[in-house]
Amino acid sequence: MSIGEHFKSIFDVYSQRNPALDQGDALEKFSQKARTRVLLFYNDLLKGRWERHPLGNQSQEFWSQMHKSLQYLYGRVKLSNAGTQGVVEDAVAFVHQCSPNEFFDFMELSFKLDVSGRVMKDDNDIVEALNEILRVENTPYHLTRSVKVEVKNSYTYSPYSGKTVTMRTVAYPRVVRSEEEMLHQEAIEPALDALNKPYFEAANLEFRDAMNDYRQGDYEDCLAKCGSAFESVLKVLCRRKGWNYSEDDNASKLIDVVFSRSTLEPFFKQTLMLISTMRNKLSSSHGGGSHVRNVEGHIAQYALTSSAAAIVLLVREIDMP
Repeated sequence: MSIGEHFKSIFDVYSQRNPALDQGDALEKFSQKARTRVLLFYNDLLKGRWERHPLGNQSQEFWSQMHKSLQYLYGRVKLSNAGTQGVVEDAVAFVHQCSPNEFFDFMELSFKLDVSGRVMKDDNDIVEALNEILRVENTPYHLTRSVKVEVKNSYTYSPYSGKTVTMRTVAYPRVVRSEEEMLHQEAIEPALDALNKPYFEAANLEFRDAMNDYRQGDYEDCLAKCGSAFESVLKVLCRRKGWNYSEDDNASKLIDVVFSRSTLEPFFKQTLMLISTMRNKLSSSHGGGSHVRNVEGHIAQYALTSSAAAIVLLVREIDMP
């Protein structure tokens, strides 16, 4: 990771993406018990209890690196108001007393440190464990899964695991709010699972950006990126099946190709076309001329969930054996 990419990852955290959102609600919904359970989990993780790795206690290195990242993020030399000695105590004291939004920053940064790869051998297993803590505490937030792709002809060597293929992280876990738990479980999560393949990397990032735009209230861009993710999925499916198409084809042409070769019933076509129509008519991807668009939140939510459902339908129908 370059220096520029490193700093970009530091500043791409919950509080920076949501500068004016959830302040009061987060204070009410994110309990002290949830914070304590999360920190207990990290304490056990850093000591190697869960991973059972032979590297010993990684607490010192983890908290030192976390302290440095938080210093840059908030522009402060000292993080906590406690009379602490040293960077480790300062970082630990900070996460015990910081605001919920800042605690979410800590959770996201924990996957981005240099030491993270050694502490979290399977970061999505860690995500699952943290989400279970948040679920038990009835906290209306969850972490998205990380997405990694294989770097061709690149390997790492370890005295413990030997030669392994190098993996590149293209999407780190993010804390997002579940507006409706059932909605997330039945629509968003299956779409993220369907896109969790290396060849869907572009679509995955576009769909996650659409989720982020929705959270920030940027509903026009949410619609635009939903449409982009949908088109990317169509192109990948055509490419993998060897179906003739052009990279310049729009969603309408791509859908025609898919329906001419797949077993999908024709009545699905109009529903799938709606995603592209919403982007063209309402989003910021096309000039609005004299007409000022004002996309409401419920419209963006419909676009997001419709895109998720369409992606799951297409991937399961065409890409799965």
